[in-house]
Amino acid sequence: MVSLRCYQNQPYFSSEMERESFQVVKQTNDQFDFDAPFSELGFLGVPHRSSCTLKPTSSCLVNLTEWPPFIVTLDEVELVHFERVSFQLKNFDMVFIFKDYSRKTQMVQQIPMSSLDSVKEWLNTSDLRYTEGIQSLNWPKIMKTITDDPEEFFETGGWNFLANDSDQDAEPE
Repeated sequence: MVSLRCYQNQPYFSSEMERESFQVVKQTNDQFDFDAPFSELGFLGVPHRSSCTLKPTSSCLVNLTEWPPFIVTLDEVELVHFERVSFQLKNFDMVFIFKDYSRKTQMVQQIPMSSLDSVKEWLNTSDLRYTEGIQSLNWPKIMKTITDDPEEFFETGGWNFLANDSDQDAEPE
């Protein structure tokens, strides 16, 4: 969404991109929305082959400066799982599990452990559930098990097997 500042009822644009975005929205009768990344919430990670800065927006997690671009639309995500979460390690991995279980999971690797709390906070503000564990998991095998018999998966607790290692949903004893 383009946020505009007005001066005497005239829109003020801080960049040419804002000006062009505003024109597109205006010409298409609000059929398009533009979303700007929150640079201050950015964190390093490896979504493909090289390290880059990933930036959250109100609806996505993106990196548009490296090729190929990395875009995860949050509305399509059911759960985020953090792997290799141990304070003895320097990095952790983040796996996006989509609502469409036939879709391959997406992973961002080698996120600095110092970013863990801010990433969790961003996921909380985005109303995305997350779990964490010490181990790396075999996601193709897990997703095949789910798609082979989804009823059985949910009857036996669904994603709760991931939450066993997580303190996010832990209940007081």
